[in-house]
Amino acid sequence: MMAVRVSQHDERRRFIRHPACVPVRCEKQGVIAGDHHELRDISDGGPSFLAPESYEPGDLLLVEFPTLKSRIGLSGEVMWAYPEKAGTPARYATGLRFLHPQTFLKARIIEQLCHIEAYREAQQRECGRALTSSEAAREWIALCASRFPGAD
Repeated sequence: MMAVRVSQHDERRRFIRHPACVPVRCEKQGVIAGDHHELRDISDGGPSFLAPESYEPGDLLLVEFPTLKSRIGLSGEVMWAYPEKAGTPARYATGLRFLHPQTFLKARIIEQLCHIEAYREAQQRECGRALTSSEAAREWIALCASRFPGAD
């Protein structure tokens, strides 16, 4: 299957914002990055994240979500990478393209889990409510699932 390359701007426009607090871990050719990366977006194209290191277009990565109880990994090819605005320490925005069509379904599950976890943390921080993951999931689904992108 041949990948269709789209412009960096068009590719980034299609992404859906994620809760910014979700860390990701990347593995490149069996080497796990030392620092966690910060997930920015995820879409049918793939995830994008901020990393303390630069990746090159064409690099193959396995992206995992260490804060989630389920160990789900997404395989992707780096499609674009550029330095984030000046700052210390340096960070690089990186966008991946999923390698397998079924990865999109995993990504949707991960996307919902990230939103549920952000909801659980917000309830604790803002309301003093200590919800279990299951309780948070039930509440989030009742309150927010119908507004979740792609839920139509």
